[in-house]
Amino acid sequence: MEIKIVVLKIASRCNLNCSYCYMYNLGDKTYKNQPKVMSKETIENIYNRIIEHCEEHKIKNFGIILHGGEPLLAGQKYIEDFVNTGRKLSEGKVNFRYGLQTNGILINEEIANSLEKLRVHIGVSLDGPKEVNDKHRFYHNGKGSYDDVIKGINVLLKNNSYKDRLGLLSVMNIESDPIKAYNHIKDLNLNGGDFLFPYGTYDNPPLGKTENTENTHYADWLIKIFDTWYNENEETRPSIRLFKDITASILGNDIMADYLGNKNNEVLVIETDGSMEAVDGLKSCGNGFTKTGANVSSFSINQALDTPLAKLYHYSHKHLCKKCRSCPINETCGGGDLANRYSTKNGFDNPSIYCSDLEKLISHIQNKIIDRLPEQLIEEAEIERLIPSKIQEIRNQNIIKDNTVYEDELLSYFYAKA
Repeated sequence: MEIKIVVLKIASRCNLNCSYCYMYNLGDKTYKNQPKVMSKETIENIYNRIIEHCEEHKIKNFGIILHGGEPLLAGQKYIEDFVNTGRKLSEGKVNFRYGLQTNGILINEEIANSLEKLRVHIGVSLDGPKEVNDKHRFYHNGKGSYDDVIKGINVLLKNNSYKDRLGLLSVMNIESDPIKAYNHIKDLNLNGGDFLFPYGTYDNPPLGKTENTENTHYADWLIKIFDTWYNENEETRPSIRLFKDITASILGNDIMADYLGNKNNEVLVIETDGSMEAVDGLKSCGNGFTKTGANVSSFSINQALDTPLAKLYHYSHKHLCKKCRSCPINETCGGGDLANRYSTKNGFDNPSIYCSDLEKLISHIQNKIIDRLPEQLIEEAEIERLIPSKIQEIRNQNIIKDNTVYEDELLSYFYAKA
C-alpha cells in the first residue's frame, strides 16, 4: 500500500457552520480535542514521514492539500512558512505539489499574491447562487456566506494565473434548479468545478433519502446538467470532474476517486495534532470513527495504513457487498463512496445509499456516449445500451448464478464492529 496525496488539517476550526459539514455537524466531535493549528514540530514530523514514504516507494511527485476547518485561519505567513519548509526539506528527493481547499472568505489580494507565488492550486467551496448557497453555507450567527465568498473568488480571478488553477466545489442541493447551479459556474467565468453528493449514511441519510433510498432525485438533478454540458462545445465548456470521470471510465480508463472508479484510493488524512486517518468523510459514520491511534510522532505512513479502516478505504472499490460485486457497472461506480455505504446494522456491507442514482446517471451517460458512435462500431463491438432496469436484471441473474461462499474479511470486521 502506498499513498500519493495527503490532506492536511492545518487548522481545526472554521469560520462557517455549514449544515451538512461532516467535520462538525454529522456527529463527530473529536475536533474539540484538536489544537487550533498544526504545530511546527508536527509539520516537520509530517514532512519527514512523507519523504520517508516517497523514498521507500520511489514516488517522485506527491500532492499536499491544505485543509481544515478553514486553512486560511492559520494565517498567510503560516502557510508561506509551511510550503517553504516542505520545499526545503524535500529538495532533491520529491516534488511537492500544493493545493488549498477554502471557503474563500478570507482571501484578499495579499493572500492571493502569496499563494500565486507559492504555486498553490485553490479550490473554493460554493453551492450555487446566493439563495441556494446561503441555505446551508452560513456563519455561526446564521448569516449567509455568499457575498463574502464571491469577493474572494473575484480577487483570485483578477490574477490571470489563477484562471487555470481555480476550481469550484459545490455540494448538490436537489431542491434547487440544477441548470442555474451549472450556469452559475459559467457566469463566474471559471474553467471548472465539481458537484458533490452530500455525505450521509443509512443511519443518518441525506436530504431526499430519509424515507426511500431507491429514488433517483440526485441522478435526475445531475442528468439535467449533464445533458446541457455534454451538448456544449467541448473546447469552451467548463470541466466538471464527476462527468469527466464517469465518461473516462466508460471509455475504459482507470479512475481514482472516493465516489467512483476502480483504482485504489491513495490518500491519507493527517489531523492538526498529527493523527493519521482514513478519509475525513468517514467521520460521518460516528464520533471518533476514524481514530486509530496512529500519529506522525511515532508511526510511519506504512504503519498508519496497516489498520482495518485504512485498508478498507484504500481498497474500497474492490471490497464490495454481494449486490455490488454482481453489478455490471461496478468497474465505473466502484460501489460509490465508502462512507455512503455504512450502517450500524451491517457495517460497510451495503451498497451506496446513492446506488439507484449511480445506476441511472452512469447508464444515461453511457447511452449518450454510445449514441455518438457509428452504428457499425456498436454492432461489431457488441456494445449494449443500459437502463437501470437492465442493470438490475443482470445483477440479479449474476447473484443467482453465484453459488460461491464469499466472505470479505474487511467487510466482516466492520460488520462485527457495527
